[in-house]
Amino acid sequence: MKTYLDFASTTPMASEVIEKMHAVMSEASYGNPSSLDHQFGLSANKIIEESRESVASLINANPDEILWTSGATESNNMAIVGFHQFQYKGQSMRFLSSHLEHKSVIESMHSIKDLGSNVCFIQPNEHGRIDFETFVNQMEEDVIYVSCMHVNNETGLINDIEEIGKYCRKNEIIFHVDAAQSIGKIPIDVKDMCIDLMSMSAHKVYGPKGVGALYINKDTVGRIKSIILGGGQERGMRSGTLPTHQIAGMAKAYDLSKERMDDDHKHIKQCRDIFIKTISNIDGWKLNGTDKDAYPGIISICFPDLYSESLIYAMEDFAISRGSACSSDHDEPSHVLKSMGLLDHEINGTIRISFGRNTTLNEAESAASELIKAVSHLRNLKGGN
Repeated sequence: MKTYLDFASTTPMASEVIEKMHAVMSEASYGNPSSLDHQFGLSANKIIEESRESVASLINANPDEILWTSGATESNNMAIVGFHQFQYKGQSMRFLSSHLEHKSVIESMHSIKDLGSNVCFIQPNEHGRIDFETFVNQMEEDVIYVSCMHVNNETGLINDIEEIGKYCRKNEIIFHVDAAQSIGKIPIDVKDMCIDLMSMSAHKVYGPKGVGALYINKDTVGRIKSIILGGGQERGMRSGTLPTHQIAGMAKAYDLSKERMDDDHKHIKQCRDIFIKTISNIDGWKLNGTDKDAYPGIISICFPDLYSESLIYAMEDFAISRGSACSSDHDEPSHVLKSMGLLDHEINGTIRISFGRNTTLNEAESAASELIKAVSHLRNLKGGN
């Protein structure tokens, strides 16, 4: 059995989450949560609303500001495209984002650009972080919307969401945050951070796949148009029968993350430290990004003289990746690493290792030791040619 070190791609469900979902599926809660004429529907609806409270509690939001979706990709689409559809009156609007964003944000931005709006993508600094001064300098007077990820899914770099959020609030600009990689891992307070819209996922934090949420603050809720039409569930904003068991699983995962956040962060930092210490016994590599202002669970490491595919193949006992799982089946180089100034051969030699709650210190150290062996072996083969 391989050692799993791809937690940035997805996480295994916590046993407590599985138990919660199984209980919901086994109890008389299988009714449609919109069917409020009988006990089965009322029971399901009660679980939905209790789950809404759990998610809201994690980010200091009000329960009625939480909208259920199928995941962070849908949430990002709704936050950007839904806002644009409501606001667009035939005149161009200016949106601001960055080259660091997840594909679901970038493609959503391109779609509204095709409809006639202006979209500007900020270049990150060499460490892969949005520099606040650069952000302010890129700000045009007519910018009405900013979208920025919290933790980057390829490098782990953390953007200063609070500083950007306060600037946007002061200047009456809608601020959207993609928190898929940060929710449940580092503290988020949507009020203190002046966030208007925030995308969340369950499967990045030991919950089930196929469910997520969009936080929409009370002042923004009337400015988002539904992009999924139908029966008018979720106060008419997101149609479709709600998956009670998945939502209950997401809420349980968020409850657990709230309880364990400090311990998880400390443990994952120890895994990172022992990995970096061990890998430092070999030369010819560099960290993409920096240890400062980074979530410790994601390590992007470059071996410019090797190919990532060869390294992954040589590390057959460890499940690692080249980077974002959403683009690993495509041949184009990482847009994130490219925006940081990496050359093609550096991007081609990059692998991502990501730790989680389940990772042991021994696994982190063993992964680094095995990587050293793989690098040495591949370099010897290369030298032999």
